[in-house]
Amino acid sequence: MHYSPNAAATAEFYAGLFGWTAAAKNGATVFLLRDLAVAGLAEIPADSGTPDQRPGWLTHISTDDIDATAQQILDAGGSALGPTTEWGPRGRSAVFTDPLGAVVGVWQHGTIPGAAFAGAEVVDEPGAVTWSEVVTRDMDATSAFYGTVFGWTKRIGTATEAHEYYEWISANRVVGGISMMNGGHYPPGTPPHWRTILQVGDCVEVVKRTSELGGRVLAGPVDADIGTAAYIADPTGGTFLVIEPLPELIAALR
Repeated sequence: MHYSPNAAATAEFYAGLFGWTAAAKNGATVFLLRDLAVAGLAEIPADSGTPDQRPGWLTHISTDDIDATAQQILDAGGSALGPTTEWGPRGRSAVFTDPLGAVVGVWQHGTIPGAAFAGAEVVDEPGAVTWSEVVTRDMDATSAFYGTVFGWTKRIGTATEAHEYYEWISANRVVGGISMMNGGHYPPGTPPHWRTILQVGDCVEVVKRTSELGGRVLAGPVDADIGTAAYIADPTGGTFLVIEPLPELIAALR
């Protein structure tokens, strides 16, 4: 989900970068790729001052019982950033911080066929979300929190001596990552956070178009071991990563 203070400007940027269109679907505004939902879009009201209404991308984790999950989050040391939002037959959502301060959403989809929104309909291809990961300064505390609340376990991912990285496992399936915020890659004071990663077919070309469309390239293109990556800010301040995976990784996703 992308929260924006200017939904029209945000839609124009991502249309130019990924070919997305913004349209109403099941009563919500969503980004579409080939008429399939690829992400959500919500405009932040001009008078909004609540902490969950910050510009940018917000990762949502699916749950079958949002009330029970909310209580588990609080019991495990997290905090609620507002009450649960009712979206009619589409579902219910809430926004929290984990004990380290990373903001994350929780979504319980509705049960009425044709009206419920279960999430993205296209992933793991150019122009679509391919990965979400939490960036933290305390691997043990982060692992304990998400393991307690969602039952996730972690396994070692692509890591080096300078970078500690793990993958989240749920029901024998990889569902995301945990990255240590160390080294000189993050300015002092950068808070723990969840980040969204989108797949692209040509990272260099996407970087070029980012500036042409009014966005900013914060880093890259760089060799990220698993492909070529860049860190980008859209015109309204939302940040995200793009990755052009190595051919062998693309084959594995298929």
